[in-house]
Amino acid sequence: MKTYRQFHGEIFISEIGKELRDIVKSEKSAFKILTGYGSTGGTSSSKHAALKSLRNMKKQGLIKGYCPGEVKNQLLSDTSPFYETKSKYESILKNDSDFGNDGIIFVFIK
Repeated sequence: MKTYRQFHGEIFISEIGKELRDIVKSEKSAFKILTGYGSTGGTSSSKHAALKSLRNMKKQGLIKGYCPGEVKNQLLSDTSPFYETKSKYESILKNDSDFGNDGIIFVFIK
């Protein structure tokens, strides 16, 4: 699964949604984005912006699901926005070395 690193400080926050949409057009099934996890002040602004954009893209039917790496260590209820994605793509996620990394977001197109 390809990792896109430009979300970790290389592009403006305001461009994250556009960049994600461009990647979705070129990818076939799944990809990862590296956002960082915001160690100095909580959630990084790029991660927050990416999650917001991905939530909208899922509502619009452009992607099937997404989840941050840290869901590996979380007990999720069926009301969690990541429950369905974690369950559906568990076989892919559990074999990825970045699953559990707070600075990674997994995106599934199919």
